Amino acid sequence: MNAVKQDVEKSREEKIRTIARHYGYDAQSRQCIEEMAELTQAINKLWRTQNDMKDLDSFHYHPELIKAREGVVEELADVQIMVSQLSHLLGSDEGEVDGY
Repeated sequence: MNAVKQDVEKSREEKIRTIARHYGYDAQSRQCIEEMAELTQAINKLWRTQNDMKDLDSFHYHPELIKAREGVVEELADVQIMVSQLSHLLGSDEGEVDGY
């Protein structure tokens, strides 16, 4: 990993830790639940959009489908941030989580 990428990752991790410590476990665990619910909604919207477009020849390139997919990716990012915060607050690291 190059130095710039390491600095960006370190900065990201420090922001995650700072925000997690500021709000604490209770608030961030509730926020995580909210973000997971938004991810669920985004996944359902993508499914519905795909289902509505089954008759289209090139539905993979349809703007509504692209937008629905982007919604899932955005919510995945939010959930990943919250999971990182909760891991920090619980004193867990990636290795422990990956072990499960």
